[in-house]
Order: sequence, then C-alpha cells, then structure tokens
Amino acid sequence: MKISIHMPAYNAEATIGSALKSLLRQRDAGEFDIIVVDDGSTDCTREIVAALATRASEIRLIGIDHGGISKARNAALRAMAPDADLVGFLDADDLCPERRYAHDVELFEADPALDLVYSKIRFFDREDPETLSPSVDSRLLDERTVHLSAGLYRRRVLDRTGRFDESLTQAEDTDYLLRIFEQQPKHVLSDEIGVFYRKHRGGITENRVEARRELMRAFFRAHRRSGKPSLPDGIVTITAEHLAEVQSWVG
Repeated sequence: MKISIHMPAYNAEATIGSALKSLLRQRDAGEFDIIVVDDGSTDCTREIVAALATRASEIRLIGIDHGGISKARNAALRAMAPDADLVGFLDADDLCPERRYAHDVELFEADPALDLVYSKIRFFDREDPETLSPSVDSRLLDERTVHLSAGLYRRRVLDRTGRFDESLTQAEDTDYLLRIFEQQPKHVLSDEIGVFYRKHRGGITENRVEARRELMRAFFRAHRRSGKPSLPDGIVTITAEHLAEVQSWVG
C-alpha cells in the first residue's frame, strides 16, 4: 500500500530531523510519500528537510509563505499523489513509534471496508535521539485524545471530508476529526501507541487561551452542521486531571 504522510512545519529545526527519521525507519510498512510543507520558516527547517530528502526519495519538500497550520495542511492535501491508498499525519515536533504503520496496514489489508485506525498517544517530554523515542528519564502518559496523528485513514475518507478550515489557527484537527466522524466511518480503536506526542515550550497548543477559543469554534460549527457534535465512544479517554498533569510539564 502507498502511504501519504503529511507534516506541516514552522521553525521546527530542533525536532524535525528526528520526526522524519522516525518515519523513514518504517519503510517496510509500504511505499511512503512523505510531504513536508514548510510554512515560511525563518530558521533552518527547510535546509534540514532538504538535506534528508537528498538521501531519502520518500521525502518531498514544499515551501509556502507563512499562513498557519491549516493552510500548510491543505497544501499537503493538494500535493498528495493520486495513487495514495492511506493517509497519515505527523507533526514536526512529534515522533512515530517503530512498526506503527506496519501494524495498521495489516488491519487495512484484512478489511477493505475499514476506513480508519485510531491509536493511543504517548505524551513525553524528553527524547532519546538514538532510539527516536521517549528517553528513560522522560515523563510519560498513555491516553487517547483528539489528535490527527493518532489516526491512519483510507484515502477515500479524506476525499469526502475535503479541506481544512483555514480560518482556524488551532483546533483544526478537532474540526477535521468531527467532520470525519460525522460520516460514521468504519473504524478500529487500536491499543497500540500511534504517536509520541512531545510536550515542550513553544508548541502551538501552549497558547492556551487561543486553543480554548478555537476549540469552542470547532464544536460550535459542528453543532450548526449536525445539531449534536460528538466523537465515537473511546476516541477520547484522557481525563481533565491527566490533561492538567501533562500541561504542568511545560509550566
């Protein structure tokens, strides 16, 4: 199967090399097409990606003027190869666990009607650069929450869902997932860890006032569309207590 993986990036020079390497070690899962959209970075993000792309033909680098994460995600959607079977996402400051994609691909191959696999997230705050995973002294929390990278999606699902809402500066993933699940796709909740989610200062979700405002906008829009916005049981398991604990890691 051909897997299109989308990575928006803005001033991610400290982490994007690890993020891409964590994908490239999984070449045995299928044919990868990794689309990195540089959203007008002012650091060395673009140079790091370009250097890796000279050694890994799976990586495609697209540069756009800075316009925000939704615009970058839409640029990746437009650039997606027409023969992509599955679509995944990975943010430039996160890591992809070993064999994550191989596990998910097996599920898709076994069931042609399956639309998406949704996995757990491991929050962490310290990386082991050798293993491209949380270090032994990292704080950890395994939960299920709203995060695009937790899912691997059949191409047809995204074709039906359309583009990301470029008026949202955050919570574009919540809005998109609400729109996906409004279609009642056939899905599997996997107990595997699908993404290592890095908590650090400077992450986009650390602007908490903006994050809450945009989240409310996403749910309000879903309410207008369907009258009762909701996600399937089990998609979100993280408690308010655990969420506060993770937020405390970055002060």
